[in-house]
Amino acid sequence: MSDIRTLSYDWEFGHEDLVIKVDAYRDRNRLYIGLYNVKGSKLEDFDDLTVSLPFEVVGVNEAFIDDFASKEKLEFIRKHKLGSVLPEYGYSGYCQYAKVAFDLERLAKLDVEGVERYKAIHGMTAGTEKKTED
Repeated sequence: MSDIRTLSYDWEFGHEDLVIKVDAYRDRNRLYIGLYNVKGSKLEDFDDLTVSLPFEVVGVNEAFIDDFASKEKLEFIRKHKLGSVLPEYGYSGYCQYAKVAFDLERLAKLDVEGVERYKAIHGMTAGTEKKTED
């Protein structure tokens, strides 16, 4: 656990030091990013950074941001240079979700195993990047 990098996250309930974990949603293998607290030698689920909107179009490095505390999450993304907030939104029911193009190389510095698995699922090798989902 000593090699885990935490990132500062500030929200209405205070300050958190969080770990990012990258994975893929089971539906269409879209980008999933989870946020975790370090509790002793274990990781404890804090929140999802992303949400799966299966009927919205996304690139392989893009995802929609979960609407709970979304302003704080977008600030977290900007502060730590995790990606670029796009001008597009996704919709589900009455909710609007901001779309972000994540920097997979930056994410790999925070969760190398997760990003490698994610890239392998999408057939990505060094120097290749798939633009949109099939």
